Amino acid sequence: MKTAPCPAPRNQISSRSMPWLWLLTTLLLAMLPASRTGAEAAEAGVLEKHTNDLVMLDFGGNEGLKHLFAPKGCTIINHGDAAEVTGPMRGGSQSLTITAGVQPWNLSNYLYLVVDVHNRGRQTVTIICRAEDPEYAGWHHFAESVARVDAGETSSVMVFLKRKYGPDEILKARFPGMSALPDGYMPHWSGIDPARLTKIVLGLESSGADFDLEMRGLRGSGVCDPTPLLAPDYFPFIDAYGQFRHADWPTKIHSAQDFAARQMAEASALQASPRPASWDKYGGFLTGPQLAAGKNFRVEKYGGKWWLVDPDGRLFWSHGVTCVGFSATTPVPGRQHFFAELPTNDDPPPSAANWYLANLKRKWGDHAATAAALLAHERLSSWGLNTMASWSDEGVTRLDKTPYTKILYIDAPKLAPGLKLADPFDPAFERSARRAAVAEQRSTGNDPWCIGYFIGNELEWRGGPEVINEVLTAPPKRAGKQALVKLLRQRYASIARLDQAWQTTYASWDNLLACTNRVDATLARQDFVAFNEELAQRYYQTCQTELQRALPGKLNLGSRFNTVNPIAVRASARYCDVVSFNKYNTSIRSLALPDGLDRPIIIGEFHFPAWDRSFAAAAGGDHLCEAQRADGYRYYVTGALDNPLIVGTHWFQYLDQPLTGRADGENAPIGFVDVTDTPYDELTKVTRELGDNLYARRLNYLAATR
Repeated sequence: MKTAPCPAPRNQISSRSMPWLWLLTTLLLAMLPASRTGAEAAEAGVLEKHTNDLVMLDFGGNEGLKHLFAPKGCTIINHGDAAEVTGPMRGGSQSLTITAGVQPWNLSNYLYLVVDVHNRGRQTVTIICRAEDPEYAGWHHFAESVARVDAGETSSVMVFLKRKYGPDEILKARFPGMSALPDGYMPHWSGIDPARLTKIVLGLESSGADFDLEMRGLRGSGVCDPTPLLAPDYFPFIDAYGQFRHADWPTKIHSAQDFAARQMAEASALQASPRPASWDKYGGFLTGPQLAAGKNFRVEKYGGKWWLVDPDGRLFWSHGVTCVGFSATTPVPGRQHFFAELPTNDDPPPSAANWYLANLKRKWGDHAATAAALLAHERLSSWGLNTMASWSDEGVTRLDKTPYTKILYIDAPKLAPGLKLADPFDPAFERSARRAAVAEQRSTGNDPWCIGYFIGNELEWRGGPEVINEVLTAPPKRAGKQALVKLLRQRYASIARLDQAWQTTYASWDNLLACTNRVDATLARQDFVAFNEELAQRYYQTCQTELQRALPGKLNLGSRFNTVNPIAVRASARYCDVVSFNKYNTSIRSLALPDGLDRPIIIGEFHFPAWDRSFAAAAGGDHLCEAQRADGYRYYVTGALDNPLIVGTHWFQYLDQPLTGRADGENAPIGFVDVTDTPYDELTKVTRELGDNLYARRLNYLAATR
């Protein structure tokens, strides 16, 4: 996974300054009062559960109502200690707004924004709650969550306040190699400045004609306090099973004996919930339409919507999860004090630790890999999932039990120094694409369970033709830059004409080739557009040619766009069988292709983290985070099922990332299972419900509800 780039932290830290920061940390620790012993900390928890919420608005009085706004036709009245808001749903949706007024709310010391909602209506209401700071512009400086509130039920709608800016330098030095820190700093491209909350928007969606909601107590909850992190006894903060040591939760493993109890409980649950009866062996719609069978998966339009079709000729919608396997290593050197103990390793001192694999061995002994691989297939079918998506372990995917996808990579020189994009004009590009495809001929190429191949991941096409400015920074021998200069020579009669158009002073074509400066993209835009089109067409055409030459009939699933450059997307739609996106949004119900192109789309990555089995376990959220993560999943996937272009969604990923970070620092709790291999039941319950109704919903046999 690669998240969208974030602005640089307010204060940069250099490796040269690190020793001084460590020294400063040590001095600060020495000045702190004596704290609990390690045993006392383990018993009581260094991070105790906080209940001192910050009340932002009291809706029981007139003052609170002054900050609440509803569209015309809705009414807002006092109802005891709550504000009751009623009104019509317009096209299945409605929107309410809460404003801070003159002074923004400061929630910098809190993890969550919370509003208590009681649904007095007759239909379930889905609430999309978005908190904004003054810099909100549609795609950043906000935090958002989804909660379903059934008729007659009450729920606390929680928004995790993902921090936009970095933590204190001392904390960064104290927890190296970790993106998210225990003090509540969980970086995100859309993150918010919690010290400047100005607006909360409640988007309402329901199948009912109207809504009737009571709202109580808008508040900040879960104290975000870095002070305990500086205590001498904070370390180690990871226990012998890879879990966060300073908090507890109902499914936490406390001893080796707990594994057996978890195994028995899960075995019973899996037996009670076998794979959906309406699925064929691939997970396609067995009781649905019979189309022509074939050797491989294919794409086809049926009933006005795009579908995958499995080899048995059944409609197939890819409901999957990535990274099914055992890879969950975290670097150890320089961080040994993080851990209560390290897993057994045959090469001490270990450079990396894998608690997930160690816990599998505790459960299954010497046959852990085999047992866990078989269990993964059983789990996915029981959970209503029919695809082992990208980066899944070949030892798992090759058991002929669950369809899977694979990523092929092209190893060729980069188009430009600052771009994660191979140069398709370089002869090495075509050779690499051919090698990657040929390597699959005798394995996945002959495997009917292989749905198809993504070629690359999150290539750096960026947001438009301005990306071509990066090509100008390449050295003169780079094939792509030579191709750009060739195109410019065709478009301009002389270098003087180009200098006039771009307001540059190249003086000669050779000088342009040698120069590595960027230009004013607004002046060069039409030329950039022309080369962007040539570049994208060459890229995707070459990939498709080599894939079909070596692996005829296999699907080309595209390159998993994480930004939308319309020119590149159009080229992908022209040459790939499926256009793929990694979309970390709340909803993709309205996702479309440029110019109204009618081609199938697959989602390569999405997820919603929940921190209440780790760093935020003591924040007072209990299981609500897990419940709302499940609500978010339901909302995302039902929107995808209703979108006629989308043929599947793949959650990133099967197991949680290590809390101390993988090699690049990512450490989010985003799995279907945690580090002890314990499933997140709230999430799997929803995926199973969706799996049972997957095809009925897609074919409009089931009424669309949000």
